[in-house]
Amino acid sequence: MPVEIPEIITVTSQNAGPTVAILAGVHGDEYEGVIAALSLARELPQELVSGTVKIVSPAHPSAWQNCNRVSPVDGANLARVFPGSENGSATEQLAHAITEQVIKHADVLIDLHSAGTNFEMPFLCGFHSGTHSWCKESERLANVFHADFTWHHNGEPNYGRSLTVAYEQQIPAIYIEGHGGRSIRRSDLVGYTDGVRRVLQDLKMLSAAPNIVHDSIQVFGDGNTDAGLVATIDGYLVPRVQVGERVPSGEVIAEIIDISGVVLSTLCATQTCYIMLFRRDAKVSTGDTICITASDLRS
Repeated sequence: MPVEIPEIITVTSQNAGPTVAILAGVHGDEYEGVIAALSLARELPQELVSGTVKIVSPAHPSAWQNCNRVSPVDGANLARVFPGSENGSATEQLAHAITEQVIKHADVLIDLHSAGTNFEMPFLCGFHSGTHSWCKESERLANVFHADFTWHHNGEPNYGRSLTVAYEQQIPAIYIEGHGGRSIRRSDLVGYTDGVRRVLQDLKMLSAAPNIVHDSIQVFGDGNTDAGLVATIDGYLVPRVQVGERVPSGEVIAEIIDISGVVLSTLCATQTCYIMLFRRDAKVSTGDTICITASDLRS
């Protein structure tokens, strides 16, 4: 089977400067980042004053064509197999190609995601904090990007992410999340492109970028979207809060009811927190992720 290699769009200025890698569509059901990245690919040739921008969008073409989070070839999640393997499965080979051809040659990595089909998230920029110089630069660039939320994750990323490769290569890296749901909000699209332009201007690759118009809420937590508060019983989910809302300790986040409306389980905040991810489908089974929260206090 031939290796699936996505198109790499390279925008280069006549003047030397940093190389910024932009990934989008690592998951095939995340529309916003792909559209924003290709919009940048169309517009940056007239704007770039120094350096190089490499854009891979969609990064997982077959998943994009199938509007699926995972590969239709081997069922693997591209965002869980980095740095991949030259002789591995189709998705592992794809991760290997992106790692070797794009990420390892970058001075900065920006990975554009969104909440996809199954969840909703606020518009946020996340990074992995720490004492290393590349962690500190990641934090600085996340604040330059200036999404509605800036999510601090302490320590190195979980294995398999694009940011894992960047961390191991000592490359500053940030990722972005939008609302998802196979829908596109104009505010998210503008947020992606404005934030990327602010980063590029900060790196002296653009002469101008959009101004910041609001404060970014700083939140803290591990940010692992494979974990969170889970359903303890089968039933139907009834949210009592919204994504991005600040919830006091002890407040009810959601209820799980049966088909006749009887409350079977109540999910409460164990500390004052922000809701950073919430499940969309009301029908839940035991063990399903309901939501992920973040603290406004550094742990």
